[in-house]
Amino acid sequence: MNRRTNFRTPRYSMALICEGVHTEPNFFGAMIEWLQEDGKIDFPVHILPKPTITPDDNELDLERGGTNRKKRTLKNDTPEQQALEDVNEFPGQPPLNWVEAGIEKLDIHDEVWVIFDKDGHPKTEEAFVKAAGTVVNDKKINIAFSSRCFEYYLLLHFEFIYKAFDKSECNGKKYINGGRRSKTVSYHCMTPRAVAGMACGGDQCINGYARLKEYWKDSKGIHSTFYLVKDKLWTGICNSHSVRWLSNKTLPNTPIYERNPYVDADKLVCRLMGYRTIEHKEKSLVSIGRDCLEIVRYRDLIIFTSINGTPIIIPSDKIVAFNRLTGSSRKVSLRLMLTPEGPVLYIDLQSIISKDEYCIIPVLSESFFCMLLP
Repeated sequence: MNRRTNFRTPRYSMALICEGVHTEPNFFGAMIEWLQEDGKIDFPVHILPKPTITPDDNELDLERGGTNRKKRTLKNDTPEQQALEDVNEFPGQPPLNWVEAGIEKLDIHDEVWVIFDKDGHPKTEEAFVKAAGTVVNDKKINIAFSSRCFEYYLLLHFEFIYKAFDKSECNGKKYINGGRRSKTVSYHCMTPRAVAGMACGGDQCINGYARLKEYWKDSKGIHSTFYLVKDKLWTGICNSHSVRWLSNKTLPNTPIYERNPYVDADKLVCRLMGYRTIEHKEKSLVSIGRDCLEIVRYRDLIIFTSINGTPIIIPSDKIVAFNRLTGSSRKVSLRLMLTPEGPVLYIDLQSIISKDEYCIIPVLSESFFCMLLP
């Protein structure tokens, strides 16, 4: 698949601020390493907290590509990893502390993403408000949000499911020292060690459901979860897109941070692969030099408008449709040309792709992922 992006310059850099020290940093660390080895990322991506350091890595380097490296193994009991977990890199109340850390990174990075989930955090509304209202050097941070948790995004790589899970895992609290302290204990949902009457059998927790369907055994095990879904990334993107559409349709007046289910981690995954998504009623501007194009989507209708009237052409062999069931692809015979006399063009997605397909539309410096809405 051809990849075009407007941030492939030597000076461009990206930062990812992740919740936790395991699942999200290790997922995106492994994905970025894979993309760099495949030559699809040639700019530095800085992840905080750093993905787990393995005994055979003296220094974790996610900025290089072109070398063959074995699957990253998470050794959570190493002194290096324990040292990482003991350091609170982002003091304050989550997820506001992560958003504030991301805003600080806008001074030194061109693009910043903050990745967190619903998870009962105390300052979620404040985090979204601050992210939306803070501009640094004409930039805002991006939020990749999952509800109930990041494992829900993983689940969407295996099937489309629109379900409000209560938690990622069936856990409880065990109180010690006369009730003055507590620690989390697992009820081992859908395992031979399941605690009767406490484990939900996959009805309420995502990991229990995944074990029930034999998708995975442990999302916080010894391997990055990226390898669970590496060959299913486009399925996850398409299913996430559908979940978001249904959520926006059924809960239009409910803030994103209060919704369950909801997910937009796929936007970051698309971005890392060099593509952008475009949502219903969303507007995007794309430019190269004097050429500037506005793109707006209304359901399955894409509207292109030349802002300054300069001629803009999208050749007929550049739009490609992909079948997400078979993996096959085909070129879409559709030539787009905007001129001073005709500065507006329309694409009806229903006329160029089927419900089992998605397409990539290259426009100037960007490439947009589009699929039919449910």
